[in-house]
Amino acid sequence: MTNPEDLVLDEDGVPILTDVVLSEQEFGTDHIPDNQLAHMSVEDITQTILGSESIRHRLDDIAAELTRNVRIQLEQLLRPAIEQAVTEVMDDSGSAAFEAIRQQLDNALPEILADVLHDETPGNS
Repeated sequence: MTNPEDLVLDEDGVPILTDVVLSEQEFGTDHIPDNQLAHMSVEDITQTILGSESIRHRLDDIAAELTRNVRIQLEQLLRPAIEQAVTEVMDDSGSAAFEAIRQQLDNALPEILADVLHDETPGNS
C-alpha cells in the first residue's frame, strides 16, 4: 500500500491515482506479459482494456442502468404535465376528443342496451 507522503499530487493537491484498482484479468491485460505491457503505448493499453470482455459487460451494465434511470426520471418529470393536458382536453366538452367519444357512445349504446336486455330476459341465461 502507498504511504500518504508518497502520493503524487496535481497542482490542486488532489492525489493522482497510479495504482491499478481492477485486476489484470478484469482489465483484459492478463494475457499480456508484464515486460510487454510496460512497453505498450497508452493507446494500445486503452484498446486492450476496451476490448476486454469483462469491461464490455460492465459498460453494457452501466449503459442499461443509465437508460433505465433516465426513463424513470423522464416519466416522473413528464407525468404531471401529461396528466394535466389529458384532463384539460377530456374535460373540455367542446373538444374533438369529447365529440368523438360522445359519437361512439351514441352509436354503440343501442346495441349495448339490446345485448344487456337480451341477456337479462328470463330464459336467455
